[in-house]
Amino acid sequence: MTEIQGFKRINFFKGFLTTEKDWNDAERYHIDKRRLHNKMMHSAGIVYGFSSDLRVSARARGDLSVEVQPGYAIDGAGNDLMIGDATIRNINLEEFRLPQTIYVVLRYYEELTDFIAYKENLEYKGHRRVLESCKVEVSQTEPDIRQEVELGRILLEKNATRLRGDCSNRNLEGRGAGE
Repeated sequence: MTEIQGFKRINFFKGFLTTEKDWNDAERYHIDKRRLHNKMMHSAGIVYGFSSDLRVSARARGDLSVEVQPGYAIDGAGNDLMIGDATIRNINLEEFRLPQTIYVVLRYYEELTDFIAYKENLEYKGHRRVLESCKVEVSQTEPDIRQEVELGRILLEKNATRLRGDCSNRNLEGRGAGE
């Protein structure tokens, strides 16, 4: 049985000299607490009522692309997943073995940004920020709720040329032009 370690937060005092480890530990404390709160107090999935609820729709162009509207979700690890602008994903039939169900998912990722190197001393360099974000992806494997949130399913048939279907239940179909 695993022993619960607890949360260790930074304790500032007069004369305390901070290091990069201290600052990173302080940030990790708050991130871990927020994720624990999200996991324990909210269920993983789409948070309805925020923006456009991450609605997925076939684009009106009559092609094999979907548009995901802005919204907010929480994955099974407690990560906040938010997109602020509509996102378009094109589906390339050559990537799939048809017929097949594919999934539109939202996945958390982090990216180091704002790199700086000090000219006076090149020993001091690094990324000043971590961008917490998410990506809309098209996947052929069933979503793992611990790592991603399912936004929709698409049943792709052979020779599909366009998407159609009722997006309110998050299911779309990819069919040929004559069907």
